[in-house]
Amino acid sequence: MIRLISDKLVNLVEKNADVIIKKWTQNLLSDPTTSSFSELKKVKKVEEKARFVLGELGKWVSYDTDKVDIGRLYAKEGIDIFKMGIPLCEGLKALILLKRTLWLFVMYESNFDSVLELLQMRELNDRVVLFFDRAECYLVRGYMEEMNKKMKKSWSLTDEDTEKIFFKKSFYNK
Repeated sequence: MIRLISDKLVNLVEKNADVIIKKWTQNLLSDPTTSSFSELKKVKKVEEKARFVLGELGKWVSYDTDKVDIGRLYAKEGIDIFKMGIPLCEGLKALILLKRTLWLFVMYESNFDSVLELLQMRELNDRVVLFFDRAECYLVRGYMEEMNKKMKKSWSLTDEDTEKIFFKKSFYNK
């Protein structure tokens, strides 16, 4: 396993996941671009998912983590977001807000005063951004796959019909 020089910061996030989630939830509920999350039931569900990721952040930002694992997790998240009736743009905004809340927490809670600590911040930022970029991509994919299934079922459409909207080979399962 390749060690991160930013392990100290990763541990900071993991230990304070609840604090970060609380702030993120406040941001999510107060942001007009994420109004679909206003139902308490939806908020609790996404809080659990965010807690799962932040509580094991080291695993997700590790150099050893397989992209396929992130893909599976976030394609399923996309399906769940669709089934909860949350617009895709709001699901993406929720991830953006989580990444931003996490980063602001790290910035304010870590006192870096050396080159090594600055490198730790940079490495963590690079790994977190890469993780969230992948998560966003797979969230969209899962959401669109579920939308495709729902369209076929609701209107008795064929693959040929929905490929006019989603294009051939839009999804990995084909």
